[in-house]
Amino acid sequence: MTFRQFAFNNVSRNKRTYAAFFLSSVFSVMIFFIYAMFIYHPGVDSGQVHRYVAEGMKAAEYIIFLFAFFFLFYCVGAFLKRREKEFGILIMHGMTRGQQNVLIFMENMLIGAISILFGIGLGMVLGKLFFQFAGFLLDVEPLPFYLPWEAMVLTIVCFFCLYVVISLFTLLFLKRSSLLELLQGNQRPKQEPKASVFLSLLAAVLLGLAYVLAFWVSGPLVIIMLIPVSALTIAGTYLLFTQLSVYLIRLLKRNKRFYWNHTNIVTLSDLTYRMKDNARMFFLVCIVSTVAFCAVGTLAALASSITETTVKTNPFAFSYRADADTKLNQQQVSKIEAALKDGGFAFEKVETTVKVLSGGEDRSKNVALIGLSEYNRIAGAAGQDQVQVGPGEAIFFQRWPGEELDREPFPVAGQSLQRKISSLMPVISSLNSSRIVVVPDPVFAQITADSLEQNFLYNVENWKETDALSKKLMTELSEGDTGPYSFQARAPLYHELKQLANTGLFIGLFVGLLFFVAAGSFLYFRLYTDLENDKRQYGAITKIGLTERELSRIVTTQVALLFFIPILVAIIHSAVAFFSLHSLLKLILITSVAKPTAIVLASFVLVQFVYFVIIRNRYLFHLKRSM
Repeated sequence: MTFRQFAFNNVSRNKRTYAAFFLSSVFSVMIFFIYAMFIYHPGVDSGQVHRYVAEGMKAAEYIIFLFAFFFLFYCVGAFLKRREKEFGILIMHGMTRGQQNVLIFMENMLIGAISILFGIGLGMVLGKLFFQFAGFLLDVEPLPFYLPWEAMVLTIVCFFCLYVVISLFTLLFLKRSSLLELLQGNQRPKQEPKASVFLSLLAAVLLGLAYVLAFWVSGPLVIIMLIPVSALTIAGTYLLFTQLSVYLIRLLKRNKRFYWNHTNIVTLSDLTYRMKDNARMFFLVCIVSTVAFCAVGTLAALASSITETTVKTNPFAFSYRADADTKLNQQQVSKIEAALKDGGFAFEKVETTVKVLSGGEDRSKNVALIGLSEYNRIAGAAGQDQVQVGPGEAIFFQRWPGEELDREPFPVAGQSLQRKISSLMPVISSLNSSRIVVVPDPVFAQITADSLEQNFLYNVENWKETDALSKKLMTELSEGDTGPYSFQARAPLYHELKQLANTGLFIGLFVGLLFFVAAGSFLYFRLYTDLENDKRQYGAITKIGLTERELSRIVTTQVALLFFIPILVAIIHSAVAFFSLHSLLKLILITSVAKPTAIVLASFVLVQFVYFVIIRNRYLFHLKRSM
């Protein structure tokens, strides 16, 4: 048998242990390859898909590659630790340290080559389905299947280099254990896990402080506090799993009534070691899952709010506004209405005129005034909230969410009106970004305007289908940002925002899924690492009277804790993060956060539960078979 055959046999005979690692590697390669196929697709270059989609895909490629590096590095290191006894036997039979390094390198490269092969193969098989799903999500015609050679070369080169670097790094950081330590492997006697009271309290304090800050901040301050809150959460989570969890289990063990009840003595005694041994894995799974939940939940909220956001920022499907003395007004309006009738779109027209006070050379300081009753008539036609203004008051609207406005009295028509700031978006806008101000009707009647503006506003049925018509009219009626007239339509903005939001969801969904699959692989791997020890332990306990039913209950409890403790902590972290993000998302008029977030979290929990049932049944089957 040659050295290459020996390395191949090592991998093939440990296929159960390598299964999760291999499948996760294949999944990483497949996602990377499919994204590369999308980036190099000619339909993207031709403009059929927005250019931001391709840019987002490139960013996702970097994320997948970076994550794959850390994931594979962790897994390879853990595999080597599990195989210490095997290496000890080989060294005892004459294998040198150099040959051991060559063996490890060859095994890693063999797994890497097979992963790349299967990943690309699966990518080709699922590519067509992926393009159809992308077309549906991006609201464009599905891209035809296309196999760019650049995508294949990029995937092979990137992941081949990644496996080479991982293998070299693994050898560089490989622990040089003595022969006796290698032969003992993971059967070396362990000291009873202990936890520091100070560090346990510190974990609670750090997490509590992070949660309080997350609940306290709101609006733009959320962005500023994002890094410190994340740092507190990460540090607190690490101490939670390494210290606080062990400390709490020790407290439970001191409760003799609970500890001596049925099989709790076995469950808790073993759980202490499992928590300590798997603390870093729990931490990684928790943080990775939290990132996946938050990213996918936020993107889902963004995608589900596009229609609501577009309607609030553009209350009317078509808006034409112009200086009142422009002779072309009637001609332009006739053109809009003729186009709508020719397209078969039913519509309702609303007209209004506002008075503009000049702010000097800086047109952004212009103020467009409208009477209260007239404004509420327009708001009613748009189905938007009406406003109330008292005598001596004027309502100022923000031009963008969070804008700070001057609260000094507003002088107009010989009066000084108290400024009332509204967080609502105004239902009409003005030329040249003039600020919209609502004043009492008697005040409006007394105002002498520097100029007048006419607004022709249209409610259109099936407005989402007016994209092509809107773009045609925008081309014909556009006079730039400072022209004497302006035409705006809701449909093009809606479709552009929808494609951008769905692009984010499209990318985030697959990257989040990759994170989640990797987290599940961590759990699978750790469970099967302990399988041989568990066989011996439960075999011994069975001899003193442990029944199969009690064994099933103990294993179910332990595997459930292994699977759901980090996920539960991740869900709590995510829920707090969503509460904090909610106030930030409201600034961009995204209000439906709870429902998409709940759907995302429930979906992940459901998948995790299915994963738990499968792994638990397989694990229990192997345990019972060995007894």
